[in-house]
Amino acid sequence: MTNSPFKIHAPARVCLFGEHSDYIGLDVIPAAIDLGIDIFACPREDDLIVVDYLDLGTHDEFTIGTLLEYRHNRDYLRSAFNVAFDNDLIPDHGWHIEVKGDVPIAGGLSSSSALTVASTLLVNHICGSKPQQEDLVRMAFEAEVERFGESGGMMDHYASIYGGIIHVSMESDRKVTRLPAEIDGLVIGDSQQKKDTVEDLRKMRKAIEAGYAHIRSKIPDFNRRTTLVERVYDIHCALPDSEVMMAEGSLRNRNLTARALDLLSERHPDEKAIGNLLNKQHSILRYLFARSTPKIDMMIDSALKAGALGCKINGSGGGGTMLAYAPNKEEEVSEAIRSAGGIPYKVKIGQGASLAIIEKIS
Repeated sequence: MTNSPFKIHAPARVCLFGEHSDYIGLDVIPAAIDLGIDIFACPREDDLIVVDYLDLGTHDEFTIGTLLEYRHNRDYLRSAFNVAFDNDLIPDHGWHIEVKGDVPIAGGLSSSSALTVASTLLVNHICGSKPQQEDLVRMAFEAEVERFGESGGMMDHYASIYGGIIHVSMESDRKVTRLPAEIDGLVIGDSQQKKDTVEDLRKMRKAIEAGYAHIRSKIPDFNRRTTLVERVYDIHCALPDSEVMMAEGSLRNRNLTARALDLLSERHPDEKAIGNLLNKQHSILRYLFARSTPKIDMMIDSALKAGALGCKINGSGGGGTMLAYAPNKEEEVSEAIRSAGGIPYKVKIGQGASLAIIEKIS
């Protein structure tokens, strides 16, 4: 086990293609970005874990070697310790931990998953464990989603741990493929409209699954991964139900993601084609999923007029942030987002979660 101070960085992510897909078993293309969560850790001589959440101004401490009670739902750092405890991973001394980040909270950029990934990497390191990336994904997913009975999928954990742009096949044997595309000109716009991501995902998942059940009653051989969207569209026209509409949206998203995979498998993909697919995805999220808001749409309209090639809302929707793809137009688009009432962040594709030994916590 280690006795040296260290720093962990876990990136946030954008879902380029496949919003609302991973948790229903459909493929996704997320990308890590250069915003995220940092954890600094310094050894103590006692058996206490002392945690200071610098951005929130809150404090926590607990004793090592016990199964911890949660102070509240989504107590992700404690949950990471509990997952480790159940895997017989226990530190041999205490640590002082500081947590801070630069990613908008509740903005659809997966700040909670970045925190959970960082916490999972932290507890494995101080216990002397060096798990493979797939094992880190499993542990982080358990700490964030399964321990609290939430409805999210594993996309966020894959994106934060692997970094870069990846395609994740959500079939039973999940496969991660690194994509070579070099993407520049990404601008995040924070609407400052916060939302309850966990509850939104629960409702969305329930509605889409109900839509699939309606479709299956009309198409007995329905398969979410292979059934043609045209067959579902005919059912939607005959049965204009919001759940069927969202189920149809998921299949249209599926098809867009497949087309995007072909584009992003090139090192220098067609920029206009990527922008066009992003715009189509936002239309699905706006009209079939009803996840956009007037302010988000205003920010998107402003960004497109300023030169962005494509835009979409991020995450579960209903507020939060939007993404503009604006190669060589980052400044103009940032100012347009600001003028529309948002806070712009120019971002780049980020590396995966990392750990570095440091001399001390500054």
